[in-house]
Amino acid sequence: MVPVRYILCLLFLLIFPGLTGCLQSGDLASSPADPPSPAQLRVGISPTGPPMIFRENGRISGLEADFARGLARRLGRTARFVELDFERQIPALLSGKIDIIMSGMTITQARSYRIAFAKPYMTTGQVSLVRLKDYNRFNDGFPPLMNPAVRVGTIRGTTGDMLVVQNKAKGEIRKFDTPDQAVRALLDNTIDAFVYDLPMNFYLGAKYADQGLKPVVIPMSREYLAWGVRKGDRQLLEQANAYLDDLKEQGRLQEMIVHWIPFYRQIYNR
Repeated sequence: MVPVRYILCLLFLLIFPGLTGCLQSGDLASSPADPPSPAQLRVGISPTGPPMIFRENGRISGLEADFARGLARRLGRTARFVELDFERQIPALLSGKIDIIMSGMTITQARSYRIAFAKPYMTTGQVSLVRLKDYNRFNDGFPPLMNPAVRVGTIRGTTGDMLVVQNKAKGEIRKFDTPDQAVRALLDNTIDAFVYDLPMNFYLGAKYADQGLKPVVIPMSREYLAWGVRKGDRQLLEQANAYLDDLKEQGRLQEMIVHWIPFYRQIYNR
């Protein structure tokens, strides 16, 4: 017999097909318009960046999802994931629609003017994803991308986007909303390289290896990932830092990272 909750879930999706699929294992989801609750930690995510944060079989998964659930448990609250376009994360935080951003966000000076960052949990950088047959053209990192004839794809509003826009004076730059769109453009030969965060492009390189894509192993920048909170929310900032300190002291932080990003130890190991 099919459980009643699954029948109700199916009926709900049939009536409202544009809404997100049913969640599993106690996950909560909300829109930015939902009112805050002291029993919930509203976590802003853009679930399009595996292995950091993504949706798999109706459940939010990835390194950031594990962090969010762990922090919520520490606070005696429930993680409520609020799905947003990446560019809307900081505005949603500043307007009080979410409590914390846990979505693979890089610390930048511009972002630090607007929000507070917890201690960094990971070192990363930007790399290119290219077609295997073109790999030798791009294996020097960023310099080959400056060629005006090279068409570069980025994800709108990310540090990879900023890096390319600030340094590529000539040539085509195409901005996408999701990595899937950029990968499709790479496979369709409408761009020559896709610049994105190292964990995501290595994941995509593994996923699409049989279709001839490969990440360039030379990082084009050195960046730090951290969780973002409102500057006035000192309590949550201190709680997030304490949670991170505990993970480090217990040796769990690197274990969690390597679980989702196996190559991390070999590349940065810090």
